[in-house]
Amino acid sequence: MSTLAGPVRTTPLDVERASKAEGKRFELVRGELKEKAVGFWALFIAVRIAERLNAHFYPNVGAAAVEVMIYCFARADHGRRPDVVFVRNDRFPDRRIPDGDIRIVPDLVVEVLSPANSGIDVEDKLDEYLGAGISMVWIVNPDRRTIRIYRGDGTTRLFRAGETMENEPALPGFRLPVADVFPEPVST
Repeated sequence: MSTLAGPVRTTPLDVERASKAEGKRFELVRGELKEKAVGFWALFIAVRIAERLNAHFYPNVGAAAVEVMIYCFARADHGRRPDVVFVRNDRFPDRRIPDGDIRIVPDLVVEVLSPANSGIDVEDKLDEYLGAGISMVWIVNPDRRTIRIYRGDGTTRLFRAGETMENEPALPGFRLPVADVFPEPVST
């Protein structure tokens, strides 16, 4: 008599091992590894956003980082790697920035659109982030030079390159001229 084994579920430790072994970025989506392709331009924009968040909030209020794996979802076998993550200090265990993955609900996540993103993927991530209790999600569109804010209360707002993001309750005192996120490409 033979028995069929159930599907093999991937764990957060498997994600870390696969990332190191293959030199790629992975997310853990419903127990399965999914490669996250990120281009230079999208990461460049993500770093600019994280730098501005850190210039305003670090070290007294919180910290931002790029490409950090977050496990804050209802499923233990589900984790995402947003382009930017911001967490207030009082939410970190012992008020210390962890060395590795984040296992708490961030205050803000940012996804920078790139050719590798499908509309369905972006909508899935947005639903997951807000469903996990993340109070603010930014979807950054480099082609249109816009940032759309989605808030946990269901409200949204679109900011264009000529506008300034400010007065957001989740980011007190923070101002971001949207054009600063999208530098003009350097010509050669």
